Amino acid sequence: MFDLISESEFVIKNASVNFFKIEIKKMNNISSTSSRSPDDVEGEPVAKKSRLVYKTIIYDESVANQWLDEPPLEVWDHKIIPLLSLKDLALARPVCTFFEAYWQDKFSHNVLPLRVGNDVATIDRAMRVIEILSSRREYTKINPFSVLLGKGEHQITSSYTNQYGSEYSTTLDITRSNITFFGVGKDITTILGGFRIIDYLENITFKNMTVTNANQFGIGIRMSNAKVELIDVALKGCGNRALNIISDTSETTLGATRCEFANNSMHGAFVSGSLTSATFNNCVFCDNRYYGIQAYESTIHLHGDATAIHSNGYYGIFANSSGKVLIHLPSNHNTTYNNGREDRNAVRGATITNNED
Repeated sequence: MFDLISESEFVIKNASVNFFKIEIKKMNNISSTSSRSPDDVEGEPVAKKSRLVYKTIIYDESVANQWLDEPPLEVWDHKIIPLLSLKDLALARPVCTFFEAYWQDKFSHNVLPLRVGNDVATIDRAMRVIEILSSRREYTKINPFSVLLGKGEHQITSSYTNQYGSEYSTTLDITRSNITFFGVGKDITTILGGFRIIDYLENITFKNMTVTNANQFGIGIRMSNAKVELIDVALKGCGNRALNIISDTSETTLGATRCEFANNSMHGAFVSGSLTSATFNNCVFCDNRYYGIQAYESTIHLHGDATAIHSNGYYGIFANSSGKVLIHLPSNHNTTYNNGREDRNAVRGATITNNED
């Protein structure tokens, strides 16, 4: 199924309830008459038990080991299968059509999240798996591909080269729309590196994590012609800007809720492009070397009483070249304070205004 599976042998043992013990041995050359390989494409007909059929099974005390030898599908569905990861179930497919039916059911209903550290070793490899699976089923805004990132640090090793030949290390290209990355919490899950989201991608969401790209010129999230949402994310300690948005040819939107943009070597957030709109709800921009927020030709909306832009080296809010910053808070709200030069600065036709909703 995945090219990422390199093991020659995979063993499922004692799935914590001792219902089954299966050994899967993958041979290098499996003939066409042998069991289905993990590279089979979803949707092919299954010879037997191609769908799950639930039925009531009455316990019979005269039958030895009834629940061990033939547990009901409900037990498999609610107790055993949830113990298996996406890779576990994929590897079990060649064993028998019983597991193939479960794979088809779980995959078609998108209930198999990809766990980094379990299904795949790194977040870089996760993107390759997403590309494979996205070619086999459609993911949507309502039903996105889910990637689970556990506690600890997750190092990005990918890099990319821009059109001018400059290489940017520790940056992962997101290549498909409709993906949600889940962390455990800002103080628990940390991404060492950054993300690039371009080429008209939509519905890319990050939740409950810290992103830090400390390399020189490192950017936490770089996006263009895309639609991204951040929820409970800290972008801090980056070698350049925490958030860098450049819109070229299409509508670009960002929504950020309860996020932190702090301690970056340049700006907390640089938002540019006449087709770009960014909305920050209860976000904090602090301790950045230059600006907390910069709007260049773009439109920025600030909402929420917890909004705070403070202790940045130059300006709290800097608006340039017809950029607009709309603060949806009362004029007496302490939105910007203790910034190095000025709390607010607007030049070349730009505006910063309070709009009480």
